[in-house]
Amino acid sequence: SMAQVRQVLTEYCILPLGSQFIHERAPYLKTLLLYGAEKTGRTLLTQAIANLSGANFFDLSPRNTDGKYPGKNANMMVHMTFKVARTMAPSVIYIDECEKVFISDKKKLREYGSQEPFNRIKKELLKEVKALQPGERVMVIGNSREPHLCVKKDEKAFISFWNKTIFTPLPDYASFKVLWPGLVERHGGRLLYEFDLSTLAHISENYASGHIDMVVHSLLTKRRIERLKQLPLNIPEVLQWLCRMECVSKEVDELLRKFTDKTPAMAALKGAGKPSSAKADKKGAKKGKGKK
Repeated sequence: SMAQVRQVLTEYCILPLGSQFIHERAPYLKTLLLYGAEKTGRTLLTQAIANLSGANFFDLSPRNTDGKYPGKNANMMVHMTFKVARTMAPSVIYIDECEKVFISDKKKLREYGSQEPFNRIKKELLKEVKALQPGERVMVIGNSREPHLCVKKDEKAFISFWNKTIFTPLPDYASFKVLWPGLVERHGGRLLYEFDLSTLAHISENYASGHIDMVVHSLLTKRRIERLKQLPLNIPEVLQWLCRMECVSKEVDELLRKFTDKTPAMAALKGAGKPSSAKADKKGAKKGKGKK
């Protein structure tokens, strides 16, 4: 759930970045990957980490740096970013669409319609991250909604680059029951006690929190807020706007879950050590035969 995500980010990112004392004693993380479906709040979480820890925020996203520092100057751009980040620590270096940085297929890279190839910062990025030492409060945080785009060698390099991977899930029933009233109040409205929130939470399944925010923003215009006392919000009215949003498809969810199964943490949970133990058994059997 998102509550667990917030807890992990607090323990591994916010506290170590915000305090040198905790940083020296907590598990050392250089890199962190936040991945999940569209509109699940990855960028918001990254900005929250920087804000709550008092860190400087550097954006090295390929689309943000596209057209800037062309050619070999890209290496200098990455080098100077890390140099300034060390000097002005604590610092967060943010990379959106980070999976495209690790794609080596030139045909795929051309499809993204950028002036410069997205993977131009990869070599220098790997070099600078490797040079980070314990005590330097600098963290690289990558965001991805399509981590499965990396295949074969690219996938191996992509997964091994991140010290920790965190999946940002879609809201569950309990989250929706908190999310709907909270967003309505944020946009100047209010749900009455008689409003059937339970039904709306069930209907909202497979929608991301960003979609709910867009629905509430579109629904609660200035004119509608003025009329709330005479005509309170009702479910049919909310559904008119909710139906215009595209929910997260099962195909996207399956691709994200398959990628999750490939991460080191999930492999360890599922017993990645079994094949090695089987090999040891085979070696033992061969030795036994040799003795006979």
